[in-house]
Amino acid sequence: MRPSDRLLSALIIAAIAVVALAIPVSATIGTSVYSSDRARIEQEHSTYQEWNGTVVSTPPAPPATPDIKAIKDVGPAPKAVTWTMNGAPRTEPLIAHYGAKIGDTITVWTNDNGDQVQPPTETSIAAVDGVAAAVVLCGAITLAMHLMVAVARNLIGRHNARMWDAEWKKKFQQHS
Repeated sequence: MRPSDRLLSALIIAAIAVVALAIPVSATIGTSVYSSDRARIEQEHSTYQEWNGTVVSTPPAPPATPDIKAIKDVGPAPKAVTWTMNGAPRTEPLIAHYGAKIGDTITVWTNDNGDQVQPPTETSIAAVDGVAAAVVLCGAITLAMHLMVAVARNLIGRHNARMWDAEWKKKFQQHS
């Protein structure tokens, strides 16, 4: 067995070992991502407050043109919403569904300071983020090891081809 073949075999074994070690490392990092996301989401759920607001005004609908039909119930739009927070009435603009009409009840989320915020993230997102982080990391390491072996195999193949050419030339020169 040529030394270059031994080197390639050692690289393949090392790549397999690195990929095998990448699985528990990726799982650990995925767990860490899950834990930190879960803590952040639980903090949001404990500090954000939900209020029922009433739409008091809506922006006028854009006029219809021959080329563009009037927009109906599509996407978010700013609405003036009023709600009572800790006994004090508040009226502020809020992005709501375009179809919300005056008098409709919508949910308003605020933080500890009373500022409007997006609704808290669903707790299932933490699990999705953790699994995604683990899968992406393990996949990236596997891909890197595959590329390393492929490049090494290509370079060693070229080296072996040059060595064989040199040996053949040497043999033919001796017989001429």
